[in-house]
Amino acid sequence: MIKSMTGFCKTEAEYKELRCNVEVKSVNHRFLESRIHLPRQFQYLEENLKRLLKQKINRGKVDVYIQLDETHILDEKLSLNPNVLKNVNSIIEGIEKDIHRDLQVNLSDLLQVKGLFKYEQEEKTLEDYEALFSLAVEKGAEELIKMRSREGELLFADIMEHVELMQKYVGQVPELREEVVESHRQRLKKNLENLQLKYDDDDPRIMQEVGVFMDRSDITEEVERFGSHLVQMRELMLSDEPTGRKLDFLMQEFHREANTLCSKANHIQVTQIGVDLKCEIEKIREQVQNIE
Repeated sequence: MIKSMTGFCKTEAEYKELRCNVEVKSVNHRFLESRIHLPRQFQYLEENLKRLLKQKINRGKVDVYIQLDETHILDEKLSLNPNVLKNVNSIIEGIEKDIHRDLQVNLSDLLQVKGLFKYEQEEKTLEDYEALFSLAVEKGAEELIKMRSREGELLFADIMEHVELMQKYVGQVPELREEVVESHRQRLKKNLENLQLKYDDDDPRIMQEVGVFMDRSDITEEVERFGSHLVQMRELMLSDEPTGRKLDFLMQEFHREANTLCSKANHIQVTQIGVDLKCEIEKIREQVQNIE
């Protein structure tokens, strides 16, 4: 069954004595674009957690917010990197030597130096926190998938209503085939009468003209392809695999066949059916944009 790319969920994760809150938001997107919002001291884990999320979710713009329970926030100690400080001092001394005067360097200037200061925490606890965040991402993804599945059920019901209407419309086209030919025959006769030309209904030239029109306006192939696309549409809608992109491409094929139907038939009723089909196609296309 299809899944929506839109969803929101909130949950909690626990590991040993650690606990955190997880909030996941998802909207539609052409590919998977994810961001993991972590406490500052754990931001280095983002890429690993993104890879973990990718195993669960295929498409969508996903934001995961992880917040530690206040009782489990690590105490941080600000420390100075001596190697970076030595390099900074060397640069300052070189500049002062070149300009022949002392530089006025304050703390705010030093805070801008990348890597000069760092936060340290007990190494023995890091693995537990990493396991907690991995569990949080997994639980958040699972809850999001449930939400997306529920939204997908609503999308499925709405889209299938439009699919059934398309099936009904395209099923009316073959019934009008004889009427299309007869309409052209009558227009041809009327044009000859307006020119005051004598003719016979069985005149080979008239029969040839009607035959040429029948060949040019034959929409049997378009109707068959449209029916084939409808079968494929139903199969994709029932698939457990991500089918959003395939459905999007299929909607383009539907639109192409509907345009050809309108242009070839040269008949007001068939043209109206083509317009109705394009309306339904456009409604489905809007919904398909939100399918994973």
